[in-house]
Amino acid sequence: MLLSTRIAIIVSLAFALAFGALVAIGLQRESLAIQPHTRVAIAGEAALWRKIVELETLRLSELREAIAGDAAVQEAAAAADLPRLRRLGSVLMRARLMADEVSDLQILDAQGRVIYASAAQAEPPPLLDVATIGAILNGRPLGGVRQIAPGAFRVISAAEFGAWNGAPAVIAVGVNAARPLQDFAQAMQAEGYLLSTRGRLVEGTDPRLWRALGVELPQRQGVVRQAPLDDRLYSVTAIPIADISSGTAGLLVAVQDATDSLRALGRLTAATLVVMAAVALATVGGLWLYLRVSFAPLQRAVGTLGALARGDMTARLPAGGDDEIGQIASAVARLRGSLRALDDARRQRELQRRRQERFVRRQMEALAETLEPGAREEVLADLRRIVAATRGGAPASPTPVQASPAPEPAAPEAPADPMARLIREDDQLGPIAAVLQQMSGRVVDQHRRLSELVARLREALVRETRLASLQQELAIARDLQHSVLPADMAHRPGYAVKGVMESAQEVGGDFYDFFERPDGRLVFVIADVSGKGVPAAFFMAISRTLLKAIALFEPDPAQCVRQLNDLLAVDNDRMMFVTLVFGIFDPATGRAEIVNAGHLPPVRLGPAGAVLVPSTGDMAVAVADGLEFTTLALDLAPGESLVLYTDGVTEAFDAGGDQFGEDRLVERLAPLGGQNPEAVAAAMLETVKSFEEGVEQSDDITLLIVRRAG
Repeated sequence: MLLSTRIAIIVSLAFALAFGALVAIGLQRESLAIQPHTRVAIAGEAALWRKIVELETLRLSELREAIAGDAAVQEAAAAADLPRLRRLGSVLMRARLMADEVSDLQILDAQGRVIYASAAQAEPPPLLDVATIGAILNGRPLGGVRQIAPGAFRVISAAEFGAWNGAPAVIAVGVNAARPLQDFAQAMQAEGYLLSTRGRLVEGTDPRLWRALGVELPQRQGVVRQAPLDDRLYSVTAIPIADISSGTAGLLVAVQDATDSLRALGRLTAATLVVMAAVALATVGGLWLYLRVSFAPLQRAVGTLGALARGDMTARLPAGGDDEIGQIASAVARLRGSLRALDDARRQRELQRRRQERFVRRQMEALAETLEPGAREEVLADLRRIVAATRGGAPASPTPVQASPAPEPAAPEAPADPMARLIREDDQLGPIAAVLQQMSGRVVDQHRRLSELVARLREALVRETRLASLQQELAIARDLQHSVLPADMAHRPGYAVKGVMESAQEVGGDFYDFFERPDGRLVFVIADVSGKGVPAAFFMAISRTLLKAIALFEPDPAQCVRQLNDLLAVDNDRMMFVTLVFGIFDPATGRAEIVNAGHLPPVRLGPAGAVLVPSTGDMAVAVADGLEFTTLALDLAPGESLVLYTDGVTEAFDAGGDQFGEDRLVERLAPLGGQNPEAVAAAMLETVKSFEEGVEQSDDITLLIVRRAG
């Protein structure tokens, strides 16, 4: 990149950063300037609302005092005559209710129960809670706004009301908040809305406008927002409403059409940004033009130097004066003279080297004729490559090199052949000497390779014989291992069982077994021996034989595993161990008693889904003698299954290195809850194989499913 371009880019970036900083500062300043006006607007609306509520509360207080001071009402309350009180309340409230001067009149006891209510509802919501009633009974009349139901705000005036049947009571008068909200909207010349503490619209002068705006407001704090709707802009001001007792009852929102003022402000901001952008573009464009004109002479000087570097001695600079350009022209002229002298010397050395090279090539061609055909062709091919690289053309034919002088070659820019590169780097007989060295090295190397090949062939023959014998023995061992696995059990009325195993090697350390005890209970086990190959297979066979012999006579699963552990831990010099899940299932009751000795947790599978069975935390078998094991009892419902598996399932990996894992196992088993063990085993085996597609199986895959019939 040219220096002038770099300077222009740096200055442009500086202008862009400065312009962005000015825009950000301006926007921040505008935001800070608006904040005092926002606070004033919120404070003004809050003061107006408080004044309206105070006037409404004062009017309700006068009505409350008039009703509470009525002698007939006091008489009926003292006598606890509710029918009479209802007749009196109907007479006193009818006109006021019809005129919307009041919406509720209630008398409540100290526990917040409604004694009398003017509303026609069977169980009207109380206007006051117990805490507020307690404050009133302490001699403090209260008035203000309260949300009595999810969709109802009331302005309430309440005070102590003598005694009802000898117990203290409170009288409360309330009016729908829509009345003061209408006064607020008229005073503000805007639309007014009351929102609950969850942001739901309760009262509003124009509910359709509010729903169309769809504004989300924070609760319990005053804010001013802008909301667009169609081609209009609205100013939305929200203030929290204080509850009659404490806390916040909701939000009071005023919505005003501020399209003209907000659009004028937007146009002013856009005009300011356009002017600033135009000034910045003009400045940057002028800088680019100035740098282009100023650096043009220097670019011509650089072009001349580039031509000289390519070997073009005819390139010249226009005559200059005493400035920097003239000094560069004088230096270039001196450089041209030096380059001409160097070129003449190079030509002389090249002619001398070629004469020596032709002589040595003839001697080497004569020597190559005495070699065997293969070695002779290789040497002649190397010589042809030298000739081709020297001339800068394609490799020459295998005919002898002529003695006539070669034409003057044009120097290739980047020889691709290593021999050609060696020729360019060494102007003497280096390439020829390298070919001679390679010739002797080929003879020695060919003899050594033939000797090694004969030795490797003999050794490979012996190994192949041994490998064939070993593979045959391993195949027999694999067949024997699979032959000891239990065959599919005939149909049983109370349960079904299915086991599958795919070994990762010829023989493996996984095994499963199941058989029926004389008492009709099913014994089942799945296990994984540490290690791989033949040692694990032998240890597996021993463990399976011992466990089956013990389980035929011992009904307690924990005792079976304990005896197996004590037998295997003796003389366990190789420190091998086995993890297993051993269980006994009673088809009559559906109870499965299992022991988990360091194995993966089984999965309980039913129509409702799949869930892992919690582990008891027992140690693996054969780690140490004298270990105790815990029996976990599970009651399987009809149709439920117990899925046992080895780590070949959960530790399977896909091509991306992701592990199958227990979570994916539970997720894939969940839809199979209603299927029989054969279908579950086949589906999970196919699932794991599909997951491992493209990756070699790393461990034995073993599954055992026990299902209670249902």
